[in-house]
Amino acid sequence: MKFRAILSLILLTGVIGLGVIGCKKDRTCKVLIVLQDSLEEPVVGSLVFLTCDPVENVQNGPCIIEEEQTTLTDGTARFSFANPGILKVFVDGDPEGYVELEAGEEVEKIIVRP
Repeated sequence: MKFRAILSLILLTGVIGLGVIGCKKDRTCKVLIVLQDSLEEPVVGSLVFLTCDPVENVQNGPCIIEEEQTTLTDGTARFSFANPGILKVFVDGDPEGYVELEAGEEVEKIIVRP
């Protein structure tokens, strides 16, 4: 009887341990910017810049996010961040709106340039 109790305790501890380890989710916020021309062809070699909007982030304190990527042959630029937030998007220095980062998700923004 003692053996069964010990075995049950070991199995229960193992199941709980696996449950705790298995529940850890990736919380990385990912952004995919897709840059296209008016014919839906990829725009290659453009500079995509993401930064905090100082007006939008007054409540949360200073923001130090400034990330840039050059679009690849498929017109994409990928970014990843540790925390959710709202970032302003610039392409070749021109403002192109905002992206809202979501924990554990990839947000896609398609930008059409003339």
